[in-house]
Amino acid sequence: MESKITTNLGCRLYVIPTGTGYTCLGFDVAERKRRAVLLWATGKAAMPAENLGTFEHYQAYMDAMAQGQRHFAATGQQCPAELTPALIGLEGKRVEVREPDGEARRFWVGKSTGWMPCHLEVKTKRSHGGGCVWFPEGSTVTVIR
Repeated sequence: MESKITTNLGCRLYVIPTGTGYTCLGFDVAERKRRAVLLWATGKAAMPAENLGTFEHYQAYMDAMAQGQRHFAATGQQCPAELTPALIGLEGKRVEVREPDGEARRFWVGKSTGWMPCHLEVKTKRSHGGGCVWFPEGSTVTVIR
């Protein structure tokens, strides 16, 4: 594996140094994103990788991200892979998301920018952004305003 990128096999993570610390990327998340971006950019389904947790897999992920950026530069189309399907079309609306365990939270639905946007949980109208939406399987969404 490349000297700067390491792995935490127990947690199934790539550990990636940044300017002052580290960020992590799960093996399974990298693979899901790799396959989704390649399908979007090429129109062809990519075969599942069998080498998760290796430098070769991380490089295949990075190559797919570069291909996605090039596709966006050529077409202006954004990759929908990181958007929450239940929230598409609800951008700018206030919603309540109820998780399967009953926990509920309310937020304004935002959308990040760039070639692969995600939906954002914007806490108040005065907020200047928010974190990526957490929407566990089995959650429901209700528009509240």
